[in-house]
Amino acid sequence: MSLDLVAANLEPRPVIVPSPEPDIQLQVVTEEWVPYNFINQQGQVDGRATQKVREVLDAAGVSYEILVFPWTRAMKIAQTQPNTMIYSIFRTPEREAHFEWACPLLRPVKEHLFRLASRNDIKLNSLDDAKRYITALVRGSVTHEYLLSKGFKGGVNLDLSAEPSSLARKLLAGRVDFLITTEFTIYEALRLIGKPYETVTSALEVRDRSGQRACMAFHPGTESEFIDKIRRALAEHNRSYIGP
Repeated sequence: MSLDLVAANLEPRPVIVPSPEPDIQLQVVTEEWVPYNFINQQGQVDGRATQKVREVLDAAGVSYEILVFPWTRAMKIAQTQPNTMIYSIFRTPEREAHFEWACPLLRPVKEHLFRLASRNDIKLNSLDDAKRYITALVRGSVTHEYLLSKGFKGGVNLDLSAEPSSLARKLLAGRVDFLITTEFTIYEALRLIGKPYETVTSALEVRDRSGQRACMAFHPGTESEFIDKIRRALAEHNRSYIGP
């Protein structure tokens, strides 16, 4: 072997170091709430609200990571960890002081108490009438807070779950009498388990809840520069587009 070839074989090769990922400036948390925020079949965080959140954060120039948790855990993270944003969250007097807010993220949506279409024995004239039955909903959600304020009680007339995906199955199985949610949400929940929307019907529109808008909210310790940029980007997005 020639000395030139030996030298060539012994010459150090350059070490290729991959470029580091950009630093994550904002942790973003949410829950499963189809069709607004959910994990799709490819394992990606998706949904109408998620798409808008990504567009707003990209326009604001903020690097982020979106993580999906049960709602109670997402809320705990958002309330205890600076530089954290949560969506889609309804702005209520009880939550006002716990966060910095960027609103609105979503258009107003109507909420209903849905029953099985086959349950003709159920007739409601008011929300109070529903106290004689069992309603399924997500623990710690704004709807949970609302029904508690109206005199409903967990273990009495509320069936609480950490997983939104279980609610439609409980209704279909007859384990509960109502599911309180939006038309969009129950349509998608039924579609995902192969059931037609006509399987259910609205027993009552919850008018005190209809018309509220969901927002983005930040831990108060989040850098004000990020919040200001995101608020401006959200305002511009809302001026330019309708929805979701």
